[in-house]
Amino acid sequence: MTDKEMYEMYRRWILEQTDPAYEINEKSEDEIDFVTENAVGHVQFYHLEYEICALTIETEKSDEPVFFLHFEIKDIDHAKDLFTQMIASLKKAGADNKVKVLLSCTSGFTTSFFADKLNGAAETLGLEYEFSAVPYTELFEAAQDKDVILLAPQIGYLLKKAKEVLKDKVIIQIPASVFASYNVTQTVDLIKEELEKKEKTEEVIEDIHDPEWDSAIAIVAIIRRNRKFEIHWRGADKETAMERGFTVKDEINLRDLEDVLDVLFIRHPEIKGVAIVAPGVVYEGRLTLPTVKIFDVDVVGEFTKKYGRTFILCNDANAAAVGYYANHRDCGNLLAYYHPLGNVVGGAGLVINGSPVFGKKDFAGECANYLKTLNFSEDRYDLARTPEGIVELITKLVLPMICTIGPDTLAVYCDLLTDPEELRESLKKYIPERHLPEITKMDSRFWELFYGAGVLLYNVLHGSYKYREDLNEFRNQKK
Repeated sequence: MTDKEMYEMYRRWILEQTDPAYEINEKSEDEIDFVTENAVGHVQFYHLEYEICALTIETEKSDEPVFFLHFEIKDIDHAKDLFTQMIASLKKAGADNKVKVLLSCTSGFTTSFFADKLNGAAETLGLEYEFSAVPYTELFEAAQDKDVILLAPQIGYLLKKAKEVLKDKVIIQIPASVFASYNVTQTVDLIKEELEKKEKTEEVIEDIHDPEWDSAIAIVAIIRRNRKFEIHWRGADKETAMERGFTVKDEINLRDLEDVLDVLFIRHPEIKGVAIVAPGVVYEGRLTLPTVKIFDVDVVGEFTKKYGRTFILCNDANAAAVGYYANHRDCGNLLAYYHPLGNVVGGAGLVINGSPVFGKKDFAGECANYLKTLNFSEDRYDLARTPEGIVELITKLVLPMICTIGPDTLAVYCDLLTDPEELRESLKKYIPERHLPEITKMDSRFWELFYGAGVLLYNVLHGSYKYREDLNEFRNQKK
């Protein structure tokens, strides 16, 4: 079967997928919309060297697509499965246009009662609001799919931290008089007022291109965050950013990476090398990621054979360390700790005397392996859920490495770490202040990963690490 015949078969099959949950709008030969009351699923075909399909879902509530995939149509069963995934997400998004409000107090008891009263009022008044409640220890995980956060007066002192962690949410401290009387009307008015004032914000993600890189490259990063897997990719050709995109999945496999690579190489055949960044254990191009049942898979070998390009596979913490060092050449010996939201433990990357250190069989920085030997004040899973607990968790994870390595700088990426000074004060309980490293926070969960992976890929392509002396100035010029 030719590519065109497969595209035509796939297109016919898509148009046959009727369902009362949506209307099908055949806009053109290459555009088909699936329309629900509150969301639209787009199917877009591109006829390039190969047949490409893009699947997207947009909602009224979000400025960005809530679902995005693009892939080469080369396996009809795989293509059908991806479309089925989109439709499942579309039905969920289309049926859900309510403003989701999360209440939180110390234990969750009083806010649960208040949430029930608010839900009753919303139903009576016909308001598109949905209220729920959790104790503070569960707030930051539960808040990820919520629009508004209401903090009870007894935890109002945590408002600043909550705003620093949950930057894209509307966060309100309930006035004591309103909370004490369970005043439903004033609470709803307060939510409406704050929603109207909210400004749309978008995370700024710098491109990874660098004028000193003389080859077209691509970086594909797998980021495990809040129990989901995000796949982000960037392409760069010298001073030009040529491709960027992302998708979010509950689970991943190599086929998901192949879908990204297929389209990248079709659109940009000039790409000479690709760096794949992943959590888990990386060794000689092989990946072990037990959470999705990937064990010792030869990622580099399989992709090099299939695509005929140069591939490298690097651990996320190592890429972040190299990326941070490339932009902070005066930081001395560096310990970088990388801990995305929703993970119980992070990983560490090292740059010593200007060179990354991976250790025997790339095992350096795998601090999860000694996690069980450490003593904590409470369950480590609970510590990993709040800004207060994360300070103790990070302290005890990096402490052995600081005492062994004696780094000049500790750079931390962690959503829940709001103030590096708190980590410093915690470490002072165990280490004399004169021996403490400078502690800084990595603000971007992307840039250090992407640029660090680019540096490591450059090393493979050209045989030497390329740290730009004027990188900070270059980045400022690009802003």
